[in-house]
Amino acid sequence: MFSGTKGVVAAAVLQLVERGALDLEAPVASSWPAFAAAGKDRVKVRDLLAHTSGLPGVVAPLAAGDLTAPQRIFDLLAAQEPIVEIGVPSYHALTYGWLLDAVVRIADGRSVGQVVADEIAGPLSLDLWIGLPETELGRVARIRRAPGYTLSAFASGEEPDPRLAFVYGPLDGVNFNAADTLMAEIPAANGVATARSLARLYGCLARGGEIDGVRLLEPATIAHAATEASRGDDPLSGRPLRFGLGFELAGTPSNLGPDPGAFGHTGAGGSTHGAWPSRATGFSFVASEMRTESGDDRGRLLLAALARALD
Repeated sequence: MFSGTKGVVAAAVLQLVERGALDLEAPVASSWPAFAAAGKDRVKVRDLLAHTSGLPGVVAPLAAGDLTAPQRIFDLLAAQEPIVEIGVPSYHALTYGWLLDAVVRIADGRSVGQVVADEIAGPLSLDLWIGLPETELGRVARIRRAPGYTLSAFASGEEPDPRLAFVYGPLDGVNFNAADTLMAEIPAANGVATARSLARLYGCLARGGEIDGVRLLEPATIAHAATEASRGDDPLSGRPLRFGLGFELAGTPSNLGPDPGAFGHTGAGGSTHGAWPSRATGFSFVASEMRTESGDDRGRLLLAALARALD
């Protein structure tokens, strides 16, 4: 589900916030002192969720093995200077996951993928993983790219900002159909799930955090996470951004349907997952064929049909 993974990570992080293991208003460096380097001492945990930490990319070159053993990435990000102004929203395509994984491991002792398995997928009986078990490899659909596929960040036709290489470069040459990639934890980009499971997760959030007797989050936490925390044009891609705490919000090119209160997260290639609180409904479309956003109407048409059915 590519960046659809980010919404799942947000739910896991918010659970730890409710339990007091993480404080949204605390500086990241209060629990991760090395992160204070290069003027990042004022970055708060909420900035990691709102894409405003100033670290949308990793400047240092990464090796293939760093994706499966990310401690080097954590160390690089802790030492790195911001590449955009702190407080300005800039899409943290991959660093969103690594930064939150680092603070979750410090606060809880588990990786964010393990928290998802223990606290979300298990209790809700979901086919959902960040770090796929080897036993599930045979069930996974193969991703393919439609002719001419281009990431939305590069689709404007203008000369891209060179800093985008830091944002997306770590994925150069990565085969998302490969077993080692599927089994790794890349917690902004390689979650694997069925659409039914993601719709159930977001259905739970849309209904105030409880479904079938399982409480995932409190209603106030969900409402806070679905409230605008950052908004603006990405200084690297020019793309309009609007985020709550880890969730994309309605009102950007990322299609979350006609509900003005929608929150969730889309993924590269056309997948879209989210909640419509006013309709107490969760939805998910997981695409196997990746299509360029400007020529892909699948998610919009499906969500329009869903809205008609509910109305």
